[in-house]
Amino acid sequence: YAVEDGAGNAANQAIRTVNVVDTTVPVITLTGNATVDIECGNSYGDAGATAWDACDGMLTGSITIANPVNTGTPGVYQITYDVSDSHGNAAAQITRTVNITDATPPVISISGNNVVNVECGYAYVDAGATAIDACDGVLNSSIITVNPVNTTITGAYTITYNVSDAASNAATQVTR
Repeated sequence: YAVEDGAGNAANQAIRTVNVVDTTVPVITLTGNATVDIECGNSYGDAGATAWDACDGMLTGSITIANPVNTGTPGVYQITYDVSDSHGNAAAQITRTVNITDATPPVISISGNNVVNVECGYAYVDAGATAIDACDGVLNSSIITVNPVNTTITGAYTITYNVSDAASNAATQVTR
């Protein structure tokens, strides 16, 4: 600051230093819901987040995302979003919870023909069945087969196939 009086006498200059600083952290905002439920085996597309900073403006493209979601394994997953501005101010981390659930039962398919004729006294070898589950994959070795066929006695016999997945979802029983 400078000033002179009417006689031309100058005052000592006064100087003020103004430091413009950035101490305000950016803000991250989730896009979509904070909690998402997905059935095992389905795809998951993250809705993302946006970030804004008072000095740097839009920082959405600078967000780092840790996304450990495995839609093939039931569980609770946390997706984290982080960002810092150009002055090193880190935003408060934001998280989204993704629940991968398993409510869908496996599916059993009969191998071979559904109706089989066997001559009395001859051996019967069952063709079996297969079972697939969205989370657990192939469950063939877990199929419970009840096979009451007695080829020494004529008649109609019903063979049943049952299986459950790791989440205790029971497949619809299949019969031959």
